[in-house]
Amino acid sequence: MPEKTLYRIEVAPVIILPLEKSPLFSYASPKEIPLGSLVKIPFGSREIEGIVYNQNILPGKQPVWMKQITRVEREAFLTENQRELALFISEEYFTPLGRVLKHFLPKRVQMREKAVPEAEHRPAPKGTKEELLLVKKFQLTKEDAIVSLDSFALSDATRFLFLLAKRNSRTQTLILVPEIPLLSGLADTASLFFDTKNIAVLHSKLSPGVSFDTWERIRSGEATVILATRLGLFAPFKKLGLVVLTEEQDEAYKQWDMSPRYNGKKVAEALSRISQTRFLLTSATPSTETYLGIQEKGIIPLIPPKEKPPLGTKLTLINLKLERYRKNYSPLSEQLVESIRNTLSQKKQILLYIHRQGLSAFSICESCKDIFRCPESGHALVDTPDGYYKCLGCAYKTPLFPSCPKCHGLSFRHIGFGTERIEKEVKKIFFNAKIVRADRSTMNKAGEAEKLYQNGMNGKIDILIGTQMVIKDPPLPNLGLIAMIDADSLLSWPDFRADERLFQHLYRFVGLLEKRAQGEVLIQTFHPESTFFERVITQPSKEVYEKILMERESLFYPPYSRLLSLTCQDKDEKSLQKTLDSFATTLEEIRKKESKLRFHILETPRYLKREKVFESSILIRIPNNTPFSTALKSFLKIANKTSIIDIDPLSFH
Repeated sequence: MPEKTLYRIEVAPVIILPLEKSPLFSYASPKEIPLGSLVKIPFGSREIEGIVYNQNILPGKQPVWMKQITRVEREAFLTENQRELALFISEEYFTPLGRVLKHFLPKRVQMREKAVPEAEHRPAPKGTKEELLLVKKFQLTKEDAIVSLDSFALSDATRFLFLLAKRNSRTQTLILVPEIPLLSGLADTASLFFDTKNIAVLHSKLSPGVSFDTWERIRSGEATVILATRLGLFAPFKKLGLVVLTEEQDEAYKQWDMSPRYNGKKVAEALSRISQTRFLLTSATPSTETYLGIQEKGIIPLIPPKEKPPLGTKLTLINLKLERYRKNYSPLSEQLVESIRNTLSQKKQILLYIHRQGLSAFSICESCKDIFRCPESGHALVDTPDGYYKCLGCAYKTPLFPSCPKCHGLSFRHIGFGTERIEKEVKKIFFNAKIVRADRSTMNKAGEAEKLYQNGMNGKIDILIGTQMVIKDPPLPNLGLIAMIDADSLLSWPDFRADERLFQHLYRFVGLLEKRAQGEVLIQTFHPESTFFERVITQPSKEVYEKILMERESLFYPPYSRLLSLTCQDKDEKSLQKTLDSFATTLEEIRKKESKLRFHILETPRYLKREKVFESSILIRIPNNTPFSTALKSFLKIANKTSIIDIDPLSFH
C-alpha cells in the first residue's frame, strides 16, 4: 500500500524568539496548506498561533521530532505582500518576526450587523485644468517612482489626492496621516468622490469589531480608498495601486515606545516597493531628507520647487522678556490678548499652539530649587487643575499636598507653560468664548477627534488650544489668528532636529493664513534676537534648508547618516558599565573595517527608580542609504538580548 503524501510546512510562530535563531519552524501536514494561512501549532507544552511561510513535499517518513499542525484557523489570512513586509520590518528593525506579525493580526471579532445606508450616486467633483494636468503628469512617472507634492502649491491638495485615487479606482489607494484628528476631514472630502462603502477608515481607536470588519473590506477589495494612520501599513490589500504619505515630515509616523520601533515613512516606502506601485509624499514643509532627495534627483517633485520668500513681516515676534519687565507673568502677552480680543470681535477663529500638554513644563521646590520629579520614572512632574501633580511618562500621581522629597518643602514654582495652563488663563480672560483644548489627554477617547472636527467646522469653537496634532490641518474654516505661546520650548528641546521643526511650524502657520487670505501669526519668545529667528525672517526657504543641511553634514547627522540607538539596562551599575565597554570594544573593531561608522556612549549610567535599574545609551551613525554590514548585523543581533535597539530614533540626549 503506497504511503500517504506528507507536507513539510514552514511556520513562523507568533511569539518572541531570539533574533539569531531562524524564525521558521517545520511541521508536518497530511494536506497542502495555502501560504499565509493562520494555523494552530504545538510549541513546547503550549498550543500557539503561527503563519505559514513555506511548504514542500516531505520526502520519506515523518521524522520523530517533527510535530503535526494542530489545525488551520483561517486559510491565506496574510497576503504575500504582508508576509514580505513583515520580514522586511523584522530584519530592518531587529525585531523578532513573531512580534512583528502581531501587527498584521487584528482581533477576529465579528461586528454586530448595522443597517448600511444606500449609496448616494452623485457625480464626483471635477478637477481644475491644473489639477488634471498634474494627475496626468503623475501617471506618466515610473510605476515604482517616489514623488513629492508641495501641498501649499495647490488650492486644495486633499481634493487632488482623491482625483488621483479616482483615476486609480481599479486598484486600491492607501492615504496615510500622522494623527487620528486628521482623518475626519479627509473622510468628509473622500465622500464627495466615492460611495461610503468604498471608503475605509483605519486607526487604533476603533473597536475590535469595527477594526476587523474594516480589515475584511480591504481584503475583499470592496474598500478602494483606505484612510489610515500608520496602522494601515499592515492591512491585507487585495490590489494596492498607490501609497500616499501626507505630512511626510511628521515625527508621529515613528513608533518609538514599543517594539518594533519602526519608521512609518520607511515602511510605507517598502510597502510601495513590494506592491510595485508609486509612492507619493506630500507636505507644505518637506523634511530635510525629502528636500535632499529632490536635490539629488532620487525623488521627483510633481510641481517644480518654488523658493518660499523670507517670513519677514508675515509673522510678529513678541519679546517675553519685556512682558516680565512690565510685571506680566501670564503666558499670554499683552499684544496677544489684544489680538485675541480683536479677532473674536471679527467673529473669526483662533489657534493657540503650545509644545507641551499639562499646566507647566516642570516645577521646582522654592526651598532647595530641586526639580520635582516622579519617584518612579524620573520625569519632571507637572501640576494639574485639581491640585495634585502627575507624571506624563507613567501613571504616578502625588497626594493633594505633596512635599519635596529632598527637603520636604511644601511650596513649588511652576516653570514654562502647558496646554492646561493656557486653557486656564484664556478662560479667565475670555470667559464667554467657546474654548476647546486638544492634546493627547483630551483626544484619547474614541470619537473625540470626530467631535473636534465637527465642532470646529460648524463654528462651535472660537479658540482652539492644542499641541502639534492640530496644527497640520486645524478644523477652523474661519481662522484669523495663530499664536505660538512658547517658541523656546521647541527650540531648546535636546534634539538636533529642533530648528528644522520650528522652521516647518512657522512656514505652516503663515501658509495656513495665506490660503485663507486673512489673519496674523504671533510668536512669543524670550529670544527674538536669536540666530534662528534672524535666519527665517531674512532668508528665503532654500537658504534656510541649505544652512540646516550644511550643519548636519558637518556633524554627520541625518539625512547624511542613519542613526541607531542602543539602550542598555542593568540592576548593577558596574555590570552595566562592563556591558557598555564590551559593546564599545566590538564597535571599535567594526569601525576599523568600516571607517565611516561612528559611535559614542551618550551618558554615564543613570538610575531609573521606577524600573529599579541603571540605564545608558550608545549612539551609532552609519552613512545613509547604506545597508547594514554583516559584522554590524551580527553585533546588533547579539546586543538585542541585553539592550533596546532603536533604528532611526526621534531624538537622543
